[in-house]
Amino acid sequence: MNSDWRNVRLKSTIMDIKKVYAVYLSSTGTTERAVLAVAEGTGLPYEKIDLTTLKSRQNLNRSFRKDELVIVGMPVYGGRIPMNLENFFTGLKGNNTPTIALVMYGNREYEDALLELKIKMEERGFKVIAGAAFIGEHTFSQKIATGRPDAGDLKIAREFGERVIKEIDKATAGKLVVNGVYPYAANGFNPAKAGHLTKHALVITTKDCTLCGICAENCPWGAISIDDATTDITKCMRCLRCIKVCPEGAKKVVDPEFYEWLKDFEKRLTAVRKEPELFLTK
Repeated sequence: MNSDWRNVRLKSTIMDIKKVYAVYLSSTGTTERAVLAVAEGTGLPYEKIDLTTLKSRQNLNRSFRKDELVIVGMPVYGGRIPMNLENFFTGLKGNNTPTIALVMYGNREYEDALLELKIKMEERGFKVIAGAAFIGEHTFSQKIATGRPDAGDLKIAREFGERVIKEIDKATAGKLVVNGVYPYAANGFNPAKAGHLTKHALVITTKDCTLCGICAENCPWGAISIDDATTDITKCMRCLRCIKVCPEGAKKVVDPEFYEWLKDFEKRLTAVRKEPELFLTK
């Protein structure tokens, strides 16, 4: 009798959520993979909303209903979500829409990023009922969190999506607590701050550049000129996406000081394997 009741209840709950939206900024694809795995785990139809490029966010105007589930994913920079991303949030509007907040970090710490993402979404009318912090291969080095999120991470993400759907009624009625402090203790990464410019990757454009415009179109931060492919280092968040998408290999980091710093950075961040952390409303 109890088993039958649970089955009926689960079917009823799944019917309550009509559709899932996977909303993310993913410079190197790691955040996208985790967000989509959570969406797949729900077992419901889902739509991808990729807001990685500046162009994708400029005319964004999307509203979401109470019977929809939004999974929003964001990378971590210096323990915070990326700076200067108000256009990511202003184009999103919730109607007490149940939401899973997910952050992706490179095996150091995520500090206040998950809490900050939760607060940002709640300010836009979303009800954040679950949170997750996953680990992705670091943008600076393939030696840090190599290949992550890996098969084990994605399995955890899918199971988390399934769990959230199963417990959606309880989750929407409760209050979510995630790691982090407010006012925020972490400073995040500010590319315009002088102290950050010497230690972190400075991307240059070499003579092999053909001015195809691919790097400028794909830059999440609007930091690359479409006219001459030069990078504004005060806007560049050092995601190195431009290096990965350039068909000519014309974007490079050549600063020897950065590579010297990177040796110690790799040593510190490969010492311990961090694991995903999950939060669900109680």
